[in-house]
Amino acid sequence: MSGSSYRQQGKVKLRVTILCAKNLTKKDFFRLPDAFARINIDGTAQVHTTETCKNTLDPKWNQYFDLYVSRNDSITVSVWNQKKIHKRAGAGFLGCIRIMSNALQRLKNTGYQRLDLCKKHPTDPDPIRGQVVVSIMSRDRGSSDRNAVIDSMGNLAYSMDPNELPEGYVLRSRPILPR
Repeated sequence: MSGSSYRQQGKVKLRVTILCAKNLTKKDFFRLPDAFARINIDGTAQVHTTETCKNTLDPKWNQYFDLYVSRNDSITVSVWNQKKIHKRAGAGFLGCIRIMSNALQRLKNTGYQRLDLCKKHPTDPDPIRGQVVVSIMSRDRGSSDRNAVIDSMGNLAYSMDPNELPEGYVLRSRPILPR
């Protein structure tokens, strides 16, 4: 989709970075999950998937995806266990976050946010715990690049230097290619 065509459709370009997950639920007694994250814009065909991190409750992905989002769209980030997704429908689900359109506006350009995972449906019997660290940055003109961490209640937890990431993380960037 070209830059002018998505703007004509009332969409903005957001860069969603999935940095990591923390303290995922261990659902197998003898094995740790092979975790990956799936990002989708609810109601559209936009779906992106991170790489799989093997045998860990604290996967580190540090991957970003450019999404085209309209004013009323919401984003769902779900975390899955690759070892279990082929067993039955819904198997391998480790939790999700759903960022509604009004929260997208509030959270974009605030840097890294630590968000609590929750169940797909309140009646699901499986326990869910853990957090996902994401960043939502506007890729349209006039956006700022500030970094902060926001807890699950939406409060500013602490600020970070724009070049400083949590210990063990490396900022990945792609070269900007001419259009």
